[in-house]
Amino acid sequence: MAEDYKPGQLPYPEQDERKRFCEFHYKGVLIILIPLLLSPILLGPEVLAYRMIYLTICIYLYYIFNVMAHGAIAFLFIVFMPICGITTSKALCTAHYSDLIFEVYGSVFIGIAMDVSNLSERFAIIVIKLVGGNLRLLQILLTICTGVTSILFENPFMAAFWMKVAQAVIAEYAKAGILTADSDEETYERQAKPYPSWPVIGIYLTICYSANLGAMMSPFQNPNGIIYTIFNIFLKESPKGFLLVFVLPTILGLIVVALWINIIFLGLLGFPEAVKDQVKAAAGERDAMKKAMSDKKDAMGPWSIHSILVLVFIFCSLFLFVTRRPLFFQGWDDQIHLANCGASVAVILIQPDKPGTTPSLVGWKTVNLNTPWAHIFMLAAGHGFAVGLRDSKLLQLFQESLVRRQPDAGFCFFIASTFGTLFSILAPATVLARITLLTMFKTGVLTKTGTGSVAVPYAASLHNQFLLPCSSAANTIVSGWGNIRPFQYLIGGIVPAIATMLFIGAFVKLFGEDGFPDYLNVADNNDFKYTYKP
Repeated sequence: MAEDYKPGQLPYPEQDERKRFCEFHYKGVLIILIPLLLSPILLGPEVLAYRMIYLTICIYLYYIFNVMAHGAIAFLFIVFMPICGITTSKALCTAHYSDLIFEVYGSVFIGIAMDVSNLSERFAIIVIKLVGGNLRLLQILLTICTGVTSILFENPFMAAFWMKVAQAVIAEYAKAGILTADSDEETYERQAKPYPSWPVIGIYLTICYSANLGAMMSPFQNPNGIIYTIFNIFLKESPKGFLLVFVLPTILGLIVVALWINIIFLGLLGFPEAVKDQVKAAAGERDAMKKAMSDKKDAMGPWSIHSILVLVFIFCSLFLFVTRRPLFFQGWDDQIHLANCGASVAVILIQPDKPGTTPSLVGWKTVNLNTPWAHIFMLAAGHGFAVGLRDSKLLQLFQESLVRRQPDAGFCFFIASTFGTLFSILAPATVLARITLLTMFKTGVLTKTGTGSVAVPYAASLHNQFLLPCSSAANTIVSGWGNIRPFQYLIGGIVPAIATMLFIGAFVKLFGEDGFPDYLNVADNNDFKYTYKP
């Protein structure tokens, strides 16, 4: 049996094809070249703000070009932001211990428990009986199921659930020989997890994109809870109907995602031809797959107590999610006055147990092997980015630049939508709403274009989370389990991101006054006395 790989132990074979030099070695060149080429940014007049811009561009270019391990990139903010004087180590590290990160851990542990208990395989049997081997039907089914369930429940949790179901379905397709699950591309590290094939990437991206779109109009989760709380403070009339603004953008966004994924990853328009042929051949195996699933169901026998307990825990978690803090009635979190309980409380009970005489739902060894630690650390780095925005005075620089320009409401709308979309690429919407939304309200007051003229389009644009794995918790989970790289998110997300930006902008412009009453009313004075403690 081959010994496990250690760095440097199994070097790539020597060869004379000089053109292959750039296949991997470009990464080392870019590690040096990117900071050098961007160094003129450090000459900017606002020292801390421009240092923050410099660090952000360097780190995220490292991430997109995959020049270093994600776990190493994730800690660059922690190392360099205090050294550059941007913020303190305490503020930065505290931000990494957010409720969202612990919710991701809990969702991942639930997904691993589904695999260990074979619950994901049982759901896969049901799905394959519905769609057979048709990848297009599978994609449509996942789009609807993930989108709808993410409206009702926390989208990281639902992304983890449906991702495990999808992985079990893909495994059955690969076992039956109707789908090539792994790419032939050589991995950067020897013996690393193989990269998924193009159709598999499309199925996985469908899950996280649909989860993000479903969460856009959800009254049961953040960032909508944070947005509602802050808007309720600063607007004269409560924005009770603001989620209705997102109904049509959500539906249209799901349609765009389904079409774009079909075109790019499933060969809808005939290219790549090999993908089109594979998808067509797989669709013809409907009866064979249904028979295979019936045989597998018989072979698996009755549900085990392990599967039943995991399913019960999932239903309990879903109930806790819905009743935690909905926008239209008092939840159990509202009744706890000592501290706010985040969504992670609903899944924290699935703590992995040490080996012993009493079996647990999932063990630590299994969790350690199957948790995408580096990807979650990169999601936490997005929290560090948001803290840096605030403490480097970069947000204040944005505010002062906009106020000096004396813009009209239309220009404020465009700039706020653009920056909201940009920031949501780099960090999850929940932390951005918590840390940056107050500044956007103050900017609207100071520009005299309306109290919510900047905050409303900015907050709405935070739901545009398609372009990087660290853009949202759902993206992180899917990327970690599916081994999808950042540039593939750029390919899969560029059209949905542009379309969603246009949909959100159009419907906020058309129905903003209905969802956010009097948000364009100009404040009587510029004395911004409101405070909000995140």
